[in-house]
Amino acid sequence: MNGEVIVELLAVQITVIGLLFLVLLYVLKARHNISLDKKFSKYTVEPLVNKETSISDKILIILHIMVTKVSSIIIKSKILSDYGKSYEKHITYDELEKRSGIDYISIKLLLGVFTSILYVITMMFQYVKVSFIGIVLSFLIGFFVIDIFIQIEYRKKRKQISDDLLKAIIIMNNAFKSGMSIMQAIEIVKNELDGAIGDEFKKIHLDLSYGLTIEVVFSRFYERVRLEDVKFITTSLTLLNKTGGNIVKVFKSIEKEFFDKKKLNDELKTVTASSTFVYRFLLIIPFAICFLIFTLNPEYFNPLFKTQIGILILILILLLYTLYVLVVKKIMKVNTYE
Repeated sequence: MNGEVIVELLAVQITVIGLLFLVLLYVLKARHNISLDKKFSKYTVEPLVNKETSISDKILIILHIMVTKVSSIIIKSKILSDYGKSYEKHITYDELEKRSGIDYISIKLLLGVFTSILYVITMMFQYVKVSFIGIVLSFLIGFFVIDIFIQIEYRKKRKQISDDLLKAIIIMNNAFKSGMSIMQAIEIVKNELDGAIGDEFKKIHLDLSYGLTIEVVFSRFYERVRLEDVKFITTSLTLLNKTGGNIVKVFKSIEKEFFDKKKLNDELKTVTASSTFVYRFLLIIPFAICFLIFTLNPEYFNPLFKTQIGILILILILLLYTLYVLVVKKIMKVNTYE
């Protein structure tokens, strides 16, 4: 290990120790304030309220304060502000007043900083030179890892909405048959249905109460969920609003269309169940074989990670696997109405 690396590691260690010292000073100051508060509390009358807060709640409060502070800073950037708007569709109705899209960017930035610090500390204790590329990669991993969970939840939400949209249409159609308005029908849906579909209809009802038109409200609904069935409803309501017509007949036709689509999709899922199993099995096979080889010989894959040619081969393998997934998915795909 040369002198340059030792000096660099020493500098990093001093920085980390300095940060830990600042944290220690903050904790000592907080303890001093708490002791003063306890000292003078005997001379004050406290309300009969349980002020005990669990450690997890304290951590969540601190994280919330950090996210709020970061959001107040980065919201001034138009690029980050516009980027944050793409996350607003993931906010539930109950969180609209507490959270905004920019908060997601703040959380991503904080995670990126945390993973970068974790990388630096790990390298420091291993006495390995800290590289700029490593810091950047660790930051990017922390920054984008939350998107994986967000997309998983978003897909679950879209599936729930797709499954429950027919129920909403039936309720609205029955409301129209009773002589109710669109606003009243939407209010019934938001009160009767739970889950993702109920949450979205609460947002629709809120938008209508702000004075937005039916076309704009359902267009916003489509932009949030990106479902073709919602686009079909939006187009039908737009034409109905512009040309006029019997809303009961229109929604009866929509209800019948959705019912036929759901019935056809259920039949297709039954028919293609074996193909789906084969598709998933083919995706797992390469990983199963790699795991089996690694179990028998842990050093077998070392050349792939320790040589330049091995890294190039590894990149080529990943590209071929991606192509393999796309081809198999295309072969197994059956066009449905989803």
